[in-house]
Amino acid sequence: MATLIYILAAVVLLGLCIFVHELGHLLGGMMVGIKARVFSIGYGKGFIKKRIGDTTYQLTLIPFGGYCQFYGDDPSEERKGESYEFLTAHPVKRIVTVIMGPLFNLLFGILLFFMMNMIGYDVETNRIHIPDYFTRGEYVSPAYESGMRSGDAIVGINGKRIASFQDIQNSIVFSDGRPAMVRVLRDGREMEFAVAPKRFSEKGYYTIGVMPYGERVLVARSLEKDAAEEAGIRQYDEVKAIDGRPVKTPAEFTAHIRANAGRKLHLLIVRGGREMELPVTPRLKETITIREFEDARFKGERMELSTDKLDLVKNGIASGSVKINGERVASIADLQRRLERNKGQRVRLETAGGTYAGLVSYEKFGFIGVETGIAPEMVPLRFGLAEGFAKSLIDPFDFIVLNIKGIGKLFSGELDVRQNLSGPIRIAKIAGDTAYYRGVSAFIILMAKISIILMVMNLLPIPAVDGSFILFFTYEAIKGSPINQKVLEKIQFVGIALLIILGVFVIFNDLSFFPFFQKLFQ
Repeated sequence: MATLIYILAAVVLLGLCIFVHELGHLLGGMMVGIKARVFSIGYGKGFIKKRIGDTTYQLTLIPFGGYCQFYGDDPSEERKGESYEFLTAHPVKRIVTVIMGPLFNLLFGILLFFMMNMIGYDVETNRIHIPDYFTRGEYVSPAYESGMRSGDAIVGINGKRIASFQDIQNSIVFSDGRPAMVRVLRDGREMEFAVAPKRFSEKGYYTIGVMPYGERVLVARSLEKDAAEEAGIRQYDEVKAIDGRPVKTPAEFTAHIRANAGRKLHLLIVRGGREMELPVTPRLKETITIREFEDARFKGERMELSTDKLDLVKNGIASGSVKINGERVASIADLQRRLERNKGQRVRLETAGGTYAGLVSYEKFGFIGVETGIAPEMVPLRFGLAEGFAKSLIDPFDFIVLNIKGIGKLFSGELDVRQNLSGPIRIAKIAGDTAYYRGVSAFIILMAKISIILMVMNLLPIPAVDGSFILFFTYEAIKGSPINQKVLEKIQFVGIALLIILGVFVIFNDLSFFPFFQKLFQ
């Protein structure tokens, strides 16, 4: 069932957005008298065809997207010189025909936003959560430093109204670190804080170190071939209870797992809106951790080492090569006792692999192989006619500005290309994840955004996409004659070559995020 939902979600999202784009070209041509030879829903040979006027409309066996082929749109073919032929028509008419494709994507996005504003949909809350690990150590949340706390609701940033966590991200992500004035509600009182965003080094954008508030535990990742995967636990599962006890935080979930190694537990989870019970038995995991470890190669630096490969340690104990403060360790239990006696004190640990000085600890606990986070609290949004219409224009505009800024930062190198550039494969996965885990409303909002992204990408002045043709035809309209055909062919050749290279990179980049592909290069 899940596989079918993922396939349908990808086909509907990408297929419908591409179909709308090609429909825009068709209707644009009709407006100015340029005739289409074929309008196809999907690619390949049509198995249902209907000729209406001069145009053949067809449905193919692969109803994924589509295309619109005009009379006289191939410069290598001989034209009759008729006004309805694409390349014979006046350049302004060609511009209208081409620009209507991206324009229809924009109108489709606006229509979807307006429809959802009227119907209503759920968004991640504007209340924030600041994890404990963001309150100390190397990275401290800028929001926490400014005085904000978990449970605060952000209602405004730099004078702009904030209604969801997405609004928070949109206001901060490309802020370039400029301080932001953030208004919050806390216990019914409104407060304001000056927050200086920090750059998130892995992806290159800025953050204030907050997460959406919630009281539900979400499985962020399930390790392969570990207890959780074998029990059937999957990424994005929500854990509601363990052994009948409600679980509200990742800390509660982790504590229960750690305390019950070897005992069968019963997890109540929610997946795709459905509750199910899964039994899982935490395996015993042992670790040795050395904190404030000093390496002779890095003078003055203190590091942390941790390992759960204790077979090597146990073999070393058996051979007599493991010592603490010069005294031989007789067994793993002896190692545990000695480290407990020296808790909080620096010790010297000698092994066959080397000698380490630092704060050494031994732990054993239950482990099932998952990373957990907080499932965001969802709040409903719904608007009246006037406000809903205004928001259906404002949100796409803000989204377009955000994407243009992002494209600029990708080209400048400020954003990591690999982390931030998604192709059809990753978009298809996002579509499936959204439809399966978030529902129809979230899927429609995603479709609106993807349609608008297609508009932005198609208007870029890149050879072989709509933006380049608009540029060429504008030049022709101003100059009174087209660009030299040989020059145009060279530009198009270079453009197509670059698009092929980019396409290959994007596909491999998309695949690199999938575990099965990562294994091939390990």
